[in-house]
Order: sequence, then structure tokens, then C-alpha cells
Amino acid sequence: MGRLSSELVQQARLPAVLGTAVGPMNSPATSPNGASTMNDQSGPRPLSEGEQTLISVTAAAVGVLGLIGFVISFATVMDAAKPTFGPLAFLLPLGVDLGIGVFSALDIVLARLDMRVRWLRFIPWTLTAVTVYLNVAAYATGPGGPNWFAVVAHAILPGLWVVAVEIGTHAVRKRANLANPSHRLDSIRVSRWLLSPVPTFALWRRMVLWEVRSYPEALNRERERILAKTDLQDRYGRLWQFKASRRERALYKLGELAPAGAPVQAEAVRLTPPVPPSTPKRPALTAAPARKSSSRKPRKTTRPAIAPSEVDDLMPLGWQVAADHDARGVTLTRDRLRDAVRQTGRSISTDRAGALLARLRTEAGPAAENAEQEAA
Repeated sequence: MGRLSSELVQQARLPAVLGTAVGPMNSPATSPNGASTMNDQSGPRPLSEGEQTLISVTAAAVGVLGLIGFVISFATVMDAAKPTFGPLAFLLPLGVDLGIGVFSALDIVLARLDMRVRWLRFIPWTLTAVTVYLNVAAYATGPGGPNWFAVVAHAILPGLWVVAVEIGTHAVRKRANLANPSHRLDSIRVSRWLLSPVPTFALWRRMVLWEVRSYPEALNRERERILAKTDLQDRYGRLWQFKASRRERALYKLGELAPAGAPVQAEAVRLTPPVPPSTPKRPALTAAPARKSSSRKPRKTTRPAIAPSEVDDLMPLGWQVAADHDARGVTLTRDRLRDAVRQTGRSISTDRAGALLARLRTEAGPAAENAEQEAA
């Protein structure tokens, strides 16, 4: 019971530190590809009563438009089909126009269920083209020459029906994608494509290949990639792709190579529970049991360590994460600290997570400082 209350208190304090509403630390907030989905939980905006009324009126108007086109073309198509179908000639315009309506409605329903079949849209298009041809043929090959007024009049109504159905299908599919954010890939603005087409194509390609569905997140990764590339060029020169180590090149391709870094390896530590208010002692950070020594030595790195002041803005959040892991009895490591911070929507590299973990090991948290002040 005490552990549960401690977790609830820590989770209640976390939104005040971040300034945003977040869930529990141990709740899944990342998609299978590792991208944060904290900001993708919002679905489509509910329609107001006025908007629902407007949509109903528009749908009724589209239905009336299709009915008018059916009535106008019915007699013309039936007369053109009498030499072939005889007394059953009336079934041809009825079947064609009914097929247009049925397949158009089926396309809209499948789009609403996010199960749209893309080739299905060509069926009402083909049936509409058949209707237009049957109507136009009767007036384009008359004895007195083509009657262009009749040709245009009989062709425009089926065309308007197809346009209206396509617009409705697009609107339904758009709301279906908004209701399923995991299937939605943010679009890049047209102005960026016009001003910088080649880098924008490279950015879009990375979004597709690495399943980065958030455009702001893709921009942040692109900035980190450019800074990492600049550091590699400063360190190895123009031929950095040949002089850099294979690990650095792999980290650069994966987007895990930060501009400036701390040591690549960090020890796993276990944080002691926060000291109660009545105890004036500060909580000590005890190191985890030493791992078995292996024959492989850690690779030395010449990358400069991050200054302690560069993680000052993450210290309050770091103490919250440390308290949460300690309450659950989980050892806090650099990777776990990095993942927990990213789950809250903040951006942090692996090297900054190592520097933040080092600060947490050497400094006391807010709970210990409050306890010491009360004891004094």
C-alpha cells in the first residue's frame, strides 16, 4: 500500500515539472519502432451539431444530384439499347446507374473502416464513362450533325456525381486516418519542397524508411544528424566517412551519435528510497554489484564529456524518474533513464542521459534537501 501511494505521489508531481499532462512512467508510450506516441493520442475533432446538419444536407444534395442524372439519362440510354435488348432495354440504364451508386457507397464505407481497396474507385468511374458514352452517342451521330448542347448536358451530370463521391470519400478517409494515428504519416509543407527540394526529399525518405511519423520529431533528428556530421568532419576532416570508426559510422546512420558526448559506457546504479521527512540523513547512492570481468576492454573514446551545466534543465525530471524506478525496485541505468525521459516527450541523447545519471549519483534529490531543512 505504501509503495502504491508513493508511485501516485510521484506521478502527480511529474506534470508540474514538465508543464504537460503525462501518464505513469511505466505505461507504454512508444510505438514498436521507438517513436514517441505521446502526442499522437488525439483523434479527430468531434463534429458539432451544426456541422452534422450541414453534412446531412450535403449528402442529401449529392443524392438528389445523382437521381437527376439518372432520370435524365434513363430514357436516352433505354432508347439506344432497344435494338439490342428489346423489351428488357430499361434494365441497362437501371443496372449501370445502380452499379455506380452501389460501388460508390462501398468505396466510402471501406474508407470509413480504414479498409479501402484502391482499385475499387475505378469501377464507378468506368460505369460513369459508359453512361456518358451511351448518352453522348445518341446525339453525336444524329442525321443533322452532333448536338453539342445535348452532349455537354448529358456528360456533365454523371461527371459531377463522380466528383462529389470522390470528395466525400477523401473526407471520410481523412477522418479515419486521424482516428488511427499509428497509420498516419505527417506531411511536409509544400513551401519546404519548393525552397529546398533535394534535402526535403532526403528528410521524407528517412521518415518513410525509419517509420518516423511525426514531422517535428523528424526535424529534431535532422538537426542532431547535421550536428553529428559536423563534429565528425571537424574531428576526421573531409574524409571522415573513411577515417571514422565503424561504430561511429553506424551510430551516425542510426541517428544515435550525439553532437557532444559523455563516456559511451556507464555503470548501472541502484538508488536508495527517498528519506522520510523525519530523517535528516541524505540518501546515499550505492553502486550495483560489480559485473564479472570480461576479456574485452571497453573502447576508449576521445569525445569530450558533457558539462554538468548542460543537464540542469533535466535534473528535476531526472529525480522524478529515479524515484519512480526506485519505488518499483528497478535498477536505473543510462538506457532506462534515456527511455523514461523520451516517454515524457522531452528530447535527450544517449550521451546526455549518461551525464544526467552521473549528476544523479553525486547530488541529493529535492526530498533529501527538504528533509534536512526540516531537521535543522
